[in-house]
Amino acid sequence: MTVFKKNKILDNFKKLTPFYSRKLNGAGDFNHAPLTSKHELLSSQKKQPPFGNFTNKKVAINQIYRTSGTSSNPLLLTFSKKDIDFITDIGNECLRYAGMGKLGNNEIVINCLNLSMWVGGVLDSQSISKTGVQVINFGAGNTSELIRLIKELGLSKRNKISLHCTPSYLPHIASRLETEYGMLPQDLNVYSFYLGGESGIQNNYFRKTLIEKWSSKIINANYGLSEICSALASANDENILRFAPLFTQKYYIELRDSKGGIKHFESLKEGDEGEMIVTTPIKESQPLFRYNTREILRIVKKDHKNLFFEILGRTDDMLIYKGINVFPEQFRSIISKFNELTGLYQLQVCKQNDIIEKITLICEKQKGEKINEMELKNKLSVKIKSELSILPAIVFTKKITIAGNKIRLIEFV
Repeated sequence: MTVFKKNKILDNFKKLTPFYSRKLNGAGDFNHAPLTSKHELLSSQKKQPPFGNFTNKKVAINQIYRTSGTSSNPLLLTFSKKDIDFITDIGNECLRYAGMGKLGNNEIVINCLNLSMWVGGVLDSQSISKTGVQVINFGAGNTSELIRLIKELGLSKRNKISLHCTPSYLPHIASRLETEYGMLPQDLNVYSFYLGGESGIQNNYFRKTLIEKWSSKIINANYGLSEICSALASANDENILRFAPLFTQKYYIELRDSKGGIKHFESLKEGDEGEMIVTTPIKESQPLFRYNTREILRIVKKDHKNLFFEILGRTDDMLIYKGINVFPEQFRSIISKFNELTGLYQLQVCKQNDIIEKITLICEKQKGEKINEMELKNKLSVKIKSELSILPAIVFTKKITIAGNKIRLIEFV
């Protein structure tokens, strides 16, 4: 286990950038030094565009990206060549743990993540290359052409075809297969789906429905944060996320619980949960000191080398309804247990004066499934009340479509 000299890290950060020279001025002890928020970084870039004063100007910039902007304004990110090499080494560890590369060069991985300025698509592509597979950078969209490509590549008996994409892309591919080709998902004969970029796939009930539908391996292949690392954790067939060993060896990880107490990686134990805080002492271009990711993690298990965890949600996604804290992602594990539902859902939140007055849960029904809606609604309500201690209004719909990060209802029932 790496021994971190915390106060030496603190002293080094004071010298790296004007941002930390001012922020950490007067801080004499790592454990009592202030955290860094994304709001501070965004404010820095707004005042001193384009990269802000937390970027190390002594380091040559090799690549530039930006965050997806799903939870706030986009943040411009810069990386040195050394940063890129290290991050893609971590990505390689994650993808290999997820099973990529077991077939060597006989596996063709089609990368369907967006290859524009969003950091995930390009850095993930570079990580995929390090696993030794054949890579096709296809990007997002043009699903009909993707299906034709998979069918064409599948004519070779030597190679296995896999996809690296978001979970929400799979229903879209399945719909196109049915409407344009009259095919079922399993007819496409995809070897493995390496999924990431969205929440949800860490839920085993949801994952099981995808495995049954596609008759393929469905793996939670990468969980990451653009500001820190494109991919920093992955899951195996047990679907328990594990930090890449390189990540825990080189970055300093802490958890802050609901009472403000902070524990370092080495002192964490099973059942601990809190916001993940990360310090990146070897990151060259935009080093971050005690960066509050706002990601809520729960430690599932730990051995002497590895830390396994699940994601509970983000603090900026948390809903407070009648005094109860609820994360939208918590509904998935409940909904996925009902065979009458597809697992797709949407929460509609009604607020007045920043107080949540009503939550409506909208669930998509399985196609052709005949159900007693009143009976199903009652069962679902009891389960939600039992596990989450809240009681939302429940509505069923025939179809929910996903476009980008937005879910659109087609038809209410």
